[in-house]
Amino acid sequence: MAQQLSYRTERVNELMRRELVLLLKQETKDPRLKQVVITDVIVSRDLTSAKVFFSVDEDSKIIVASLLNKASGFFRSSLSKTLDLRHTPTLSFIYDPAPNTGARIDDLLKKL
Repeated sequence: MAQQLSYRTERVNELMRRELVLLLKQETKDPRLKQVVITDVIVSRDLTSAKVFFSVDEDSKIIVASLLNKASGFFRSSLSKTLDLRHTPTLSFIYDPAPNTGARIDDLLKKL
């Protein structure tokens, strides 16, 4: 039973990530959100909430996090129309520094 649950949450994580990427590319009008990269989605075990990890340049992370969290209702309602879930999870957007860290390490290694 636990194996099925983890498989289901993995599937929901990936479906939500894909849909959010499409929504950001096609539905958002704000140019500051066009540069956002969704790095991961982690849905709670009961599918009531989801943490959406995103990456963006370091300078605009606070503004973009605020914009994404304000628009979470829009994203949630759009997801409810495209995903076949009984309840659409509430979304919280969290800045993911890992991609920027990797790029910084690459730059440092090139300088050696």
